[in-house]
Amino acid sequence: MLRNLPPVPPGFVGRRGELAHLDDVLREERVVTLTGAGGVGKSRLALEAADRILRAGGRGVAWADLWPLRDDRLLVASVADAVDFADHTTNRALDSLADWLADRDVLLVLDSCEHLVVPCRRLVTRLTTACPRLTVLVTSREPLGVPGEHVVAVEPLPPATDAVEMFRLRAAAAGTPVSSPADVAAVARLCARLEGMPLAVELIAGQLAHRTVAEVELELGPRLDITAEGGLPGPPRHRAVRTTIGWSHELCAPAERLLWARMSVFREPVDADTVRVVCAGGPLPADEVGRALAGLSRKSVLSLADSGYRMLDTVREYGRMWLDEVGEGRELADRHAAHFLGMARDADQGWLGERQAAWYGRLGSAHADLCAALDHLLSERPDTAIELIGLLA
Repeated sequence: MLRNLPPVPPGFVGRRGELAHLDDVLREERVVTLTGAGGVGKSRLALEAADRILRAGGRGVAWADLWPLRDDRLLVASVADAVDFADHTTNRALDSLADWLADRDVLLVLDSCEHLVVPCRRLVTRLTTACPRLTVLVTSREPLGVPGEHVVAVEPLPPATDAVEMFRLRAAAAGTPVSSPADVAAVARLCARLEGMPLAVELIAGQLAHRTVAEVELELGPRLDITAEGGLPGPPRHRAVRTTIGWSHELCAPAERLLWARMSVFREPVDADTVRVVCAGGPLPADEVGRALAGLSRKSVLSLADSGYRMLDTVREYGRMWLDEVGEGRELADRHAAHFLGMARDADQGWLGERQAAWYGRLGSAHADLCAALDHLLSERPDTAIELIGLLA
């Protein structure tokens, strides 16, 4: 049975009603789309729902993260990899994928589809037409517009209850528990100002390693008041998240801000050695990378798991904006592509040896970054892109 999900972090808060609803509709509907603002928790809710289905047994589950794709050239290939399908036919790729999934009972999760709405609509329509046992769960900032699509709007956490619980859990995990009545009351006020947006709550909780709750409220409160009064464009929830991310960015040391920007080139969790190879240089020497990683982790800009350092999409988008602002976007894309091309070359050299299984796992873990490297090389160095395709074939 297909079992392809990212690691499920502990400490999921609230959403009991949403999960119960998803349990029902994922049995009854063919296409379910979770919509909502960036940072509201769509991907985390989808992961929890998919994990519940996997643990219940009876059907396969596959997860395809589409955020790394700049366009639809690698869309079908990314989904094929997610469902462990290797196409060795001469048919059109989508037709081959549909044939392979035709009689399989699978929940396919397509995460972060908002920049590929039209191609995802075509893909999902084709697959659900050809594959009667396939269910597709989508996360996107807008619906796909697929016939029969069941849309679930993901709302922020209730500020007075679940958002406060999330704040306290994240603060306790960081070694700064919130316990006094005055601090709990301040947290409740902050969560109300943040409108219960999970990403904003996590980022603020991460600041308690260096500040008291009262200091956080004193520094951030006026900014959120300006946001609530319409000082920034966009819906209020978007503004609250942007304000919080911007404030977190200002509180970072210069080396941390530069690393935040440079790490936006990565699509998958990465280890510290990979970060040093790709991101060190200039005002960020290699021996400073470890300290900067630790600082970003304490501030909840990064999360650290067994698979490495991970950055949420909305936080990554902010880092990417700053990477372009400092004029390093192309250079970092070149360095990123060179690193993963080197990985593919090393894997090719060692494929027939005793470490084949290890290389298989390593390439699988780096799938999204290999796709991003290929995407960049197709645009900038087509001959090298052909080499990478050959190495991974």
